[in-house]
Amino acid sequence: MLRGQIMALCAALLSAAGTSLYNKMGEKLTSDMIGYVRMFLAVPMSLILVFIFDRQLPAGYPWQTYAVAFGSGFVGYFLCDYFMFRAIVGLGARETSVIMTLNPVITAIMSLFIFGEVLSSMQVFGMSVTVIGVSLMVVGSKGASEKGRSISLKAGILCAAAGAVLQSVADVMAKSALESLPSVSTNLLRLTGGLVAWIVFGFFKRRDYSKQFKAFRDWRYIIMIVCASAAGPVFAMTLSIGAMELIPVGVVKSLVQTSPLFLIPIDIFRKKKISVLSVIGTLVSVAGVVLLF
Repeated sequence: MLRGQIMALCAALLSAAGTSLYNKMGEKLTSDMIGYVRMFLAVPMSLILVFIFDRQLPAGYPWQTYAVAFGSGFVGYFLCDYFMFRAIVGLGARETSVIMTLNPVITAIMSLFIFGEVLSSMQVFGMSVTVIGVSLMVVGSKGASEKGRSISLKAGILCAAAGAVLQSVADVMAKSALESLPSVSTNLLRLTGGLVAWIVFGFFKRRDYSKQFKAFRDWRYIIMIVCASAAGPVFAMTLSIGAMELIPVGVVKSLVQTSPLFLIPIDIFRKKKISVLSVIGTLVSVAGVVLLF
């Protein structure tokens, strides 16, 4: 069980790094552009992991397994990410994170009805404390009122809320696929489903990304998109899916949602002001995480 909790926390750290990079890239790239490019980078990266850990492509499984895995990718890597990226660009990384803390609660409820995963009283209490702590930390953070945001506050909140619900649906579907597939192969199929969705989206929307691609003339943006793609959809999600095999999905998502904790030192490095409420929220979140162990 400890192994699953450590994997989930490592996923939270990697997710925080990726989110911070997405927020920075949002200054020159639209949310769908970020989602589009990162899928093209993440699929081959994940394929390498499959050959390293599984040593073969995921073949010979029932079509239902592929349908669930691809469907999870469509919901998680396309629908959820589309709304989440819009929220990150519009509201900011931490502000989006506080709304995404709804995800563990929704996931736990869905897992109870679908998989019969019953959490202990201490786990429920730990989840609640963690969510409250992350909420305090993010609410106490500044940055949501920066000028030049691409979408309104209300639209950003709605996008983040939609992302939280869709992420829960994707997580439950991924858990179902894990009954037949290894975690690394599951993530490869999910990424492939997400990539196909982004390609179809770009075809029907007929978006002209030529102007945005000019941003990649700056080598820093190339490094950021490569690192963000590796940190989030490849390594963080593979660790998260692997943790689902060891501990309840609700606990995994609670630990993964502590990623805003790791955004504080990143913001300090970027010389952003951290409020007292953020520090208090951090301590409360850490206490919640301890209760989950």
